Amino acid sequence: MGMRLERAAAQIVCQQANMHRKQGAPAIKLHELMPHADQPEVTMEQAKEDWG
Repeated sequence: MGMRLERAAAQIVCQQANMHRKQGAPAIKLHELMPHADQPEVTMEQAKEDWG
């Protein structure tokens, strides 16, 4: 039940944060707010895009 609560809370916070973020700011992803969840693998293309 703990992970369900963590995910539910993260979904609410993520939605609120993305609704009130400044224009042009990157969107917060759900996994960024869930410290106990497995983080998705980063592909080489994503890394190149993120790092410029």
